[in-house]
Amino acid sequence: MKRLTALLPASLFGRLVLILAIGLVLAQFLGAALSVYERDQALIYTSDRQWAEHDAEVVRLMDTLSAREQYAIAAIRMTPALSVSVLPPHTAIPRGAHPQDHDGRVFEAMLHKLLPSHRIRGYLLRFPVPKQKARSLFGLGYRTRSIVEVQLRNGRWVSFNFLRPLELHQWPYPLLAYLAVVLGAVIILSYVAVRIVLRPLGQLAEAAKSLGKDLNRPPLPEDGPSEVAHAAHAFNWMQNRLRRMFDSRLRLLTAVSHDLRTPITRMRLRAEMLEDEVTRRKFIQDLQDMETMTNGALEYLRGLTGKVETPLERLDFASLVETLVLDRSELGQRVSFRRPKGRMPVWGSPLQLRRVLDNILDNAFTYGRNPEVTLYSAGDHVVCSVRDHGPGVPENELPRLLEPYYRLDPARGGTPRNLGLGLSIAQSLIAQHRGHLALRNAEGGGLEVVITLPLIPESAHWSSPPRAAGGGE
Repeated sequence: MKRLTALLPASLFGRLVLILAIGLVLAQFLGAALSVYERDQALIYTSDRQWAEHDAEVVRLMDTLSAREQYAIAAIRMTPALSVSVLPPHTAIPRGAHPQDHDGRVFEAMLHKLLPSHRIRGYLLRFPVPKQKARSLFGLGYRTRSIVEVQLRNGRWVSFNFLRPLELHQWPYPLLAYLAVVLGAVIILSYVAVRIVLRPLGQLAEAAKSLGKDLNRPPLPEDGPSEVAHAAHAFNWMQNRLRRMFDSRLRLLTAVSHDLRTPITRMRLRAEMLEDEVTRRKFIQDLQDMETMTNGALEYLRGLTGKVETPLERLDFASLVETLVLDRSELGQRVSFRRPKGRMPVWGSPLQLRRVLDNILDNAFTYGRNPEVTLYSAGDHVVCSVRDHGPGVPENELPRLLEPYYRLDPARGGTPRNLGLGLSIAQSLIAQHRGHLALRNAEGGGLEVVITLPLIPESAHWSSPPRAAGGGE
């Protein structure tokens, strides 16, 4: 059963089309087979009826003739498929004869109705066919003779020896062409019908996939079949409920983080009044850590809203990265930079994109050394790769680096005061710019952070930037 399931297409659309196609093909072939069988039976019955009537006329005629005239009539009735002969009264059924099959018994029954006062017997004779060079698909390997004998009034037997066809001489091409046309039309119609029926399910799947990235996405249209409309309504209700729940908790956390700034400021002023230098330094350091955590939480929560706080503008991403690298070099930090010639225009916020790159480079210096920044274009996107030469990260921990408040072991080069929000904030900001941020271990060691942003096409002349991801402007 598992093997059969593995052979099925992965999508519901493919499975429905396959099931419909197989069912329709079987139905067409079974219907055609029954139609051909009924047609053949009708033709056989009509043909046998004619042959039985002819044979009965021959028997009635022979009953009125002499023996010599009977032989003459038998010779006249000879055809390539039928041989008629007159046998002596005591002629026995030959050895090796087989009982009549269904068709032979039907033919005998017809003769009995036409010749009720005559004795009738029948049997089959089969003999091998010599081997042929061209083997036929429908060859049976034996020729069959159906023999029906009727006893005349003078005691002699008149034998009707019919040679049955050995094989089907040609394919029923008109029937096959008809079946091909019908099957093609039915399969095409089923493909279109299944596609139309499953299109709302595909939209529902895409909406569910994008819901995790954007709770403010437009609601699904509640139309189509009743089941699909009910599913879309339930999805829209769930999205609205999640958005309201998320917004309420976000407002609460934002308010708490914001309100903590005031007591932290008061505690900093009071700490400055402490006379013990060591105690004062420890208090101020703890307050700085609290302020850093509060600011980081606020920044991360603002990123979750999906809104770009500063307006987007058309900028050259390559120049922005180059400026950031030069600033780092002036501070004595060694950063190598490679970029292609030409401009790389994108829609973005210079402040937020610079914040993203600063976070990534800070991590590169914290957990590695000698970061390398590489820019290149890939189709209609610009790719920025930042690679450090540190110890790297275990593969099972790579996805967790993008989770908020997840921190690497300080033994790997981190600091205990690191909040673990830098990459989470960077991912949120890049998503707001309709981009993508990914992590991977570089060949030869070190961690590589890859940022992908959509390029502005050269033919585009927009007066305003497109709507940012997540509903921001």
